Amino acid sequence: MLTKMYLTNFLSFVDRTEFDFTASKYSILEETNVYEGILKGALFAGANAAGKSNALRGISFLINLINGEGARFNDYRCIFTSNPIVTVEYEFRFNVKTLFYKIECNVKNGSISEEVLIDSISVLKRNGNAGELRIGESIMIDDKLDANTLFLRTASFNTGRFPQEPTLRALMEYLQNSYVIDGNHKDALFGDTISKYAEENGVENINKYLEDFHYDFVVGYGSESEGAGVKVSVGSDNKTVFLKRKSFPIPNAIFRESQGNQVFADMLPDLICVIEKPGMFVIDEFGNSLHNRLAERIIKFFMEKASNSQMFVTSHDTNLFSNSIFRPDQINLLTFMDAKGSCVKRISQFKPREAQNVEKMYLGGMFEGLPSYEEVQDR
Repeated sequence: MLTKMYLTNFLSFVDRTEFDFTASKYSILEETNVYEGILKGALFAGANAAGKSNALRGISFLINLINGEGARFNDYRCIFTSNPIVTVEYEFRFNVKTLFYKIECNVKNGSISEEVLIDSISVLKRNGNAGELRIGESIMIDDKLDANTLFLRTASFNTGRFPQEPTLRALMEYLQNSYVIDGNHKDALFGDTISKYAEENGVENINKYLEDFHYDFVVGYGSESEGAGVKVSVGSDNKTVFLKRKSFPIPNAIFRESQGNQVFADMLPDLICVIEKPGMFVIDEFGNSLHNRLAERIIKFFMEKASNSQMFVTSHDTNLFSNSIFRPDQINLLTFMDAKGSCVKRISQFKPREAQNVEKMYLGGMFEGLPSYEEVQDR
């Protein structure tokens, strides 16, 4: 699980900025929101353009690179500094071992360096096109590394996904079972994600989770669906996801559903995957098109059902600032400090008491990360 992240010269983060995902001394939600001292996710909040999405991109950056989707480091360099070196660092914990992974890129010459430490012992190093992997007595050397592919990914596939090193294998499995959803929900209209899942796995598992979620819908998949004396067809050559209310079981194709139902239905497969197997669920602008109560229920459901997975989200919905949903150490407030870039503080650093109303305190200006739109008075 991800315990810490450091971003340097990365988008709006100028100086080395730490994101801490280890649990503090708060006792609230310890049974559901904490796993072996590690937080099962975090909320990034703050004003528009404060750096919330940029913090989330620090996490999705690694997920995308490991999944082979590629990324141009130059697109992530902070544009208001002259520093050409972009640095991202991650600390994970698997099976009581600490894994530290550092990636650095000089965008002027395109040179990339990587290093992986397991309990402070170096097992992987890269400098430019040359890399070295050490697992026990075994040494793998590659001096023709692709400039657009991480050596960690290449080494993993070349060794059969690290069969001899359980910590490296756990990291790769964790990252490859991680999912990123942007705030635009581009694929939700036609249910691309849920349709793919239904085609490969059927809908029985989805409906089991919906029943457990107490949601008033069931999902079907095919060219037609029938209920309450009404049959809806999309043509024998086509298939789609259908939703039916339990209380009023007339079928509706997902592309005719409400946007909220489209968004929720299409995130379900990824949510299920990280509940059933360790991984990260990363959602920008979480809550878009969802009722506040539904957004709250999704967070609570994940925290209750997932054991050693994590959920990282950005949101403007301050109703999530609740001690029944997130602990104070799970809420990260972002503030943009002009030339200093974005900075972050956890609400736990302000030491609110467990019984206090954190949302009310935030809106009252007792923490950081609150935008001000007060009119300037003429003098």
